[in-house]
Amino acid sequence: MRKKRTVGLVLAGLIVLFSIGLAPAQNDTLHQWLPEVQIGGWYSKIEASPAAVQTLTVHQIEQLPTLQLSDALKYMSGVVVKDYGGTGGMKTVSVRGLGSQHTGVAYDGMALTDCQTGQIDLGKLTLDNVATIALTTGMDQNIFKPARLFSYSNLLSINTSNVLPDKPFKLRIALTAGMYGLVSPQLFCENLIMSKKRENRFVLWNFSANFTHSDGRYPYILHYGGITDSVSHERRQNSDINALNMEANLKYSINPDQQFLVKWYYYDSERGLPSATVFYNLNSSQRLWNRNTFAQAQYYHRFHSNWRYQIGGKFNYDYTRYLDPEYLNVEGKLDNHYHQYEGYLTNVISYTLPTKNQKRGFSVALANDLFYNLLNSSSMEYTNPARFTSMTSLSVHGKLNRLTLVGNLLLTTVNNMSQGEQLGKNYVHLSPAISASLHLSRDVSLRAFYKNIFRMPTFNDLYYREVGNLNLEPEKTHQWNLGVVLEQQHLAAGKIHMSASLDGYFNIVKDKIVAFPSHNLFSWTMLNYGTVWIAGAELNANLEYQFVKHYFFRFNGNCTYQKAVDRTDATGKTFNHQIPYTPEWSGSMSAGVETPWFTVTYAVIICDKRYALGENIPANIVPGYVDHSITLGHEFDIKRTKLGLRLELLNLANKNYLIIRNYPMQGFGCRGRISWAF
Repeated sequence: MRKKRTVGLVLAGLIVLFSIGLAPAQNDTLHQWLPEVQIGGWYSKIEASPAAVQTLTVHQIEQLPTLQLSDALKYMSGVVVKDYGGTGGMKTVSVRGLGSQHTGVAYDGMALTDCQTGQIDLGKLTLDNVATIALTTGMDQNIFKPARLFSYSNLLSINTSNVLPDKPFKLRIALTAGMYGLVSPQLFCENLIMSKKRENRFVLWNFSANFTHSDGRYPYILHYGGITDSVSHERRQNSDINALNMEANLKYSINPDQQFLVKWYYYDSERGLPSATVFYNLNSSQRLWNRNTFAQAQYYHRFHSNWRYQIGGKFNYDYTRYLDPEYLNVEGKLDNHYHQYEGYLTNVISYTLPTKNQKRGFSVALANDLFYNLLNSSSMEYTNPARFTSMTSLSVHGKLNRLTLVGNLLLTTVNNMSQGEQLGKNYVHLSPAISASLHLSRDVSLRAFYKNIFRMPTFNDLYYREVGNLNLEPEKTHQWNLGVVLEQQHLAAGKIHMSASLDGYFNIVKDKIVAFPSHNLFSWTMLNYGTVWIAGAELNANLEYQFVKHYFFRFNGNCTYQKAVDRTDATGKTFNHQIPYTPEWSGSMSAGVETPWFTVTYAVIICDKRYALGENIPANIVPGYVDHSITLGHEFDIKRTKLGLRLELLNLANKNYLIIRNYPMQGFGCRGRISWAF
């Protein structure tokens, strides 16, 4: 086994070494790399992009009750965050009724991956050094990016700060503390070294660390039957977490046309897995350990006024251990260890046709990505399953007066292997996508897009013992969208800024991968069985009003209606029923006032009822909920330092509502944060 693992490491390492001389990544456009650009500002308008793009800036995030990335995503339209409760509970995201595997997560331009389950736990990503969070559905105008980022139905982009600091060295320390044993110290330091010989040459590095501890023992009310039946007051068991995040970034700017970036990331956690609160079975002893580290390097070069090139590489290692000491088998426990390795390289080149007319333009980009995934686990049916994937994308961007067109063809080839031999099916798939926006007037635009995506079965789907099915076909997704955008308006002599958008969409998922129980609850069968139709509409609105100098009122709101129904079998019991954990109505709103002395923000999240299973019957209803929060804070200038204070009052109604059935959320909570920057 050790020899096989070594072979896998060598193969992955060779890919990474090759990628250092051959690969790209970074979804930022050229102007976002330049030091004079400032990313930020509290107010962010809704852009008239061909795709549906939602963005949260660092200043907006600071005004919301957010500790983890998943907290911020709850304030985006069309997003359902599956939260199992508490700081340590797993958190995954579903966008527009599509499963969590259909939403990719890009961290500074490179995708985060989990070849075992296909799901990224958003609870382990902090917001310490985040500048913007953007959720893109469809094809946006940036075609200069790796092919892999075109392969998702929805893309969540997390970008760290790229603004040059105003002084050579910065240090920020902070402490977040709250109820139920929450303690989270943070450290961030940054150093800028400017060249004395070259004006635009510099080295910028930063380091951040974050440790989070919580015992998760929050109280909740357990109902033993209906609402009028008996109840008991309990505390959540086995919901503790200890997690460490560390990250280091290095940027070397040779000149404005050449940039080199390196990132190193490390995450280590141990947490309890609380059980479902089913009658008298409240205790749980399951534990989960996770260790993840990756290193990525990127190089950008604009070697001609019309040509751009990117190259980048990444090596990723992930270790997961799952322990169930009460599992009913011969050993009397279940102790599974998983080791994942990934080597990744990518190249992108683009050409922009010269033009003197700013209302017209044409660009083309060609990208190729190669990545190799290896999973090692004693609990898999097959030894060392591996996957080699190649993605090649051809993208075009055209602008003719008021019309903008963006198109993409993505060719994906997948080879599944085990110990170097073919295992299961290989795939070749061509995915087209096209989007357009039309400016009807200076202020109003229409947008539309179509996108075809297919999702590969995960290693668990294919190979997991007593579950896997080598004959699974990928899920095929078709997305259509039509929307109207009211661009940023300046009213009342510039005191009011507002923007809004309304999008209608229709998705079809074919060959949906589902699990069916067989002879017992521990043996399941994976099959392609299902077609889902998803129709919905999203409304987004932003407003900022400066009613007195240095006094602002700000509002952000969204509302989503979504009908996601099973269309598999017209004679089945679930035909035309809403799919599980997908509300028809959901929305969020935040309203805040900023003054020279303090900033206060009220935020509310509203979610309609959902169904825990496919049949839409009263017994399967998960009730809706409303979550109210208030954030109060301010930053004080003390000589050359800044002292920041923030207080968050969470879930003011003190309701243990359910996002997942039998996993009650935390009731009323209080968090405080103090930071000192100098």
